[in-house]
Amino acid sequence: MPKVKFKSNFSKITDGLVPLDDMEHIKNNNITIQQFFKLHNNFIDDKKLEGLAPRTISDHIKLFGFFKKYIIDVKKFQIEQVYLNIDIFKNYLYYMCIDKDYKPCTVNIRISSLKCYLNWLFNKKYIQENYGLILRKVKRPEDTIRPLSDTNVRKMLNAPNRNTYAGFRDFTIMVIILDCGIRIQELCNTIIPDVDLRNKILTVRGEVSKTRRVRALPLSKQSVMLLKQLIEIATENKCTYVFMSTNSTDKIDHEVIIRAFEKYGKKMGINVRCTPHVFRHTFATNAVKSGMDVFTLQRIMGHNQISTTRQYIQLETTDLIKKHEKMDSVSRYLRGK
Repeated sequence: MPKVKFKSNFSKITDGLVPLDDMEHIKNNNITIQQFFKLHNNFIDDKKLEGLAPRTISDHIKLFGFFKKYIIDVKKFQIEQVYLNIDIFKNYLYYMCIDKDYKPCTVNIRISSLKCYLNWLFNKKYIQENYGLILRKVKRPEDTIRPLSDTNVRKMLNAPNRNTYAGFRDFTIMVIILDCGIRIQELCNTIIPDVDLRNKILTVRGEVSKTRRVRALPLSKQSVMLLKQLIEIATENKCTYVFMSTNSTDKIDHEVIIRAFEKYGKKMGINVRCTPHVFRHTFATNAVKSGMDVFTLQRIMGHNQISTTRQYIQLETTDLIKKHEKMDSVSRYLRGK
């Protein structure tokens, strides 16, 4: 009699199960740091099922890596012996703020990811106390990112060598962000069908949008002309992406563009931050100066909250004076007296 062919999938079935020797501690809502590390994989799986953007998932993994490095390399804990407690997270916060003197935005983004994970652990009843509620973000100065002046924008636009593909690509990226305020990750993921040259519309697909929402961005005539040339180059090289790498026919990595912007800023002697994100701030400020209402700006920028859009708008005192003079409401009441 021939033997029955059988390939066990038991390991796949049991991937999500907790080992028996871990059950007692979890049952008592008392987990070790080692279990805390392991359960993060379950947390990531849940977030994938919720439909979080790949970038968000990647950020959660990367940010949790910083915490693991702190626990293992700095604190040198025996992770299988030390149990989770609030002091671990308070000390991590102290380490980032005092020992390393990280910027508030850096600290807060790492804390936000940890809080999300801790909330998940509490809701899943892995821990009895929700440490995420106790762990507070640090206060940060408002409006810390300043837009580029018109002079510095012109310097940046003159920096790339437009006789090369990389230079022409980078120049186009600068123009597009100044034109519609698109995020650099979204722009680098633009494919040819996203660009409607006839109607002058750039579509940000839901799968590449930070907020997972589709949005249509209007483009100027100049932007369309530049995009048309890049699309022709991409088509000739049989590449789906509009913005290609110079090393392959794949899309350009957004980190490469960020470094290129910084290089251009140094080249032109600009002593302020020069990044695609600063260009996005510059677009927002210029839009308001030109009379765009904040609700329209919110939609173009792709913000869920109007308060986020507010943080992008930086008006100088001279701009406020001009706006005030234009309003001139008092004269309406006093005119003729």
